Formats: sequence, C-alpha cells, structure tokens
Amino acid sequence: MELGSLVEVSTQFIKSHPELACFFLFLWAFLETGLLLGLLLPAEKILIVGSVLASKGVIPPSSFLICASFGTVLGYTVSYLAGYFLGEEPLKKYLSFLKVSREDFERVGKLIRRRGELTVVFGRFIPVVRAVLPVVIGAFRPPFWKFTLYNVIGALLWVLSYLVVGNLIGEFFSFIIKHKLIGVTVLSAALLLYFFWRRYGKNKKLL
Repeated sequence: MELGSLVEVSTQFIKSHPELACFFLFLWAFLETGLLLGLLLPAEKILIVGSVLASKGVIPPSSFLICASFGTVLGYTVSYLAGYFLGEEPLKKYLSFLKVSREDFERVGKLIRRRGELTVVFGRFIPVVRAVLPVVIGAFRPPFWKFTLYNVIGALLWVLSYLVVGNLIGEFFSFIIKHKLIGVTVLSAALLLYFFWRRYGKNKKLL
C-alpha cells in the first residue's frame, strides 16, 4: 500500500477508534525494535504514518512521543535481556536462522566496541543495525543502568526525528492538495521518465 493511501486509511480508522491510537503506536514501535521483529515487519512505515497523522492533529503529538518512545524503550530492553541471557555464540546461531549473517553481527560488534554506549543512541538511525543492535549489546553485557540511560535518550531522539519527518511529509501533502498540483506532479514525472527513456533507452544503461 502506498504511503498516501496508508495515511488515509489510518486516519479514518483512528477517527473511528481514537482510544486505540496510543496502543497501536506503542505496539508498532515495540515491534520495530523488539526481538528482531523489525527485520520482518514494515513497522517503520507505520510509524511514519503515525507521525504524519500527528502533524495533521489526528493524533496529539505528545501522545505519539510518549507512546512510541515507551514502545521502543521496552522493545530495546526486551532485546537486550534476550541477548544478555543467550550469550554471544547461541545468539549468532539465532541470528543466522533469521538470515542475519555473521558479517552483520561483527559489524554491529565493531560499532559497539568503537562507540561504546553511544551506539545505543545513534545505532537506532541505521537500518538493519537498529533491529540487531540491542540484542547484540545484551550479549556483550554492559551494565543495565547504562544501557537504560542511553536507551531512553536514543528513544526520545529517534521518535522526535519521526515527528520532524512526519511534519515535513504532512506539509507536502497539504501543499499538493491545497494547490491542486497532483496532475502537474504526475505530468512532470511522466515527462522526466520520457526524457530518460529517449536519452538512455536504446543503450539500456546510464553510463
């Protein structure tokens, strides 16, 4: 489903069931970061939709911030504990079952050794690493209180970044609708594609 359609469907659902909005934000934030489920589910798209709805006032921005932050903090904590109790070698076998290579594991491990606890904050912004990071950190067994501190800081920054992106996307949608530029946008895209086809189509390559 396209992002615009997903926003529209989600808006109608939340307007009909406003009491469930916070629960779903919490759930999808948890799924994005908990127990490697972010590798299997398109939770990131759902959170972007939620941030767009927050920018449009369908969901209070404060509710988005609190519910999504709580969900991702809990997701990271569960993953940390799983890695802590599994240990490094069993974890590698579990990750390989989920199609996560040993190279990816070592990549995250190097990131942790190089950046320390700050990895918990900034690793959230790196695709794939975000899903694998907390369980790998748990296998390295840093102090739980340090992990929790950086976990909360990283969660707030990560969710705030979604609010910023959602606000920008929401303003773009509003601009398009307000000025009735959808047809112009489609026409421009079609002309651009036609230009590239005429310019590069015969050679089947751009270089």
